[in-house]
Amino acid sequence: MASAEIHAVGTVSGNQARMRRIIEEASQTFLVGVPVQIAAGDGGLKEWDGTTLANAIAGFSKEAGNNLAALGVAPTAAVPSAQSLTFGSVPFQTSAKNIGRPLFNDGRIGFEVAEADNVFQGQINPTGQTLAATDVGKTYGMTKDSDGHWFVDKTKTGANAVVQIVKLDPGDQSATPRGVYFVVLAAAAQLLA
Repeated sequence: MASAEIHAVGTVSGNQARMRRIIEEASQTFLVGVPVQIAAGDGGLKEWDGTTLANAIAGFSKEAGNNLAALGVAPTAAVPSAQSLTFGSVPFQTSAKNIGRPLFNDGRIGFEVAEADNVFQGQINPTGQTLAATDVGKTYGMTKDSDGHWFVDKTKTGANAVVQIVKLDPGDQSATPRGVYFVVLAAAAQLLA
């Protein structure tokens, strides 16, 4: 069973979820709804490495990585062999390609910010982990699934925790529910100035 895209479902304050759009790091092919971080050296957005825990998660991607040839430089039709106008992957269609609209591909990538006010929806690991009401309030880590998405991992606790479950997903009515609402821990959030 695969994992799903992570996205904001609301805020603690009741306001709209905060989003940002910044330059994309070169060679990024991540999926929509994965944790992202800002590279210290050049400020480009890239998929979270999963091992940096302090000040590490900038947020969750709203777009797939564009596989840019250079930091923040949008692909153009004028450079067909060096940069392609295709990006990411199409779920359940291994040979299909997403084709970006150059008007909207400006070398930047959008993401929902990992701040205390934004509440995100995700899932726990489908293999060997079950959800219980007692999980609300607990802190856990995150792991990348084999399909490229990320999930809340109940085996990662203590110093490896980056999120806190705030609610079980009321829309998950399956026999073995996996859906959770969570916030990124302040210590793990890579807050933007």
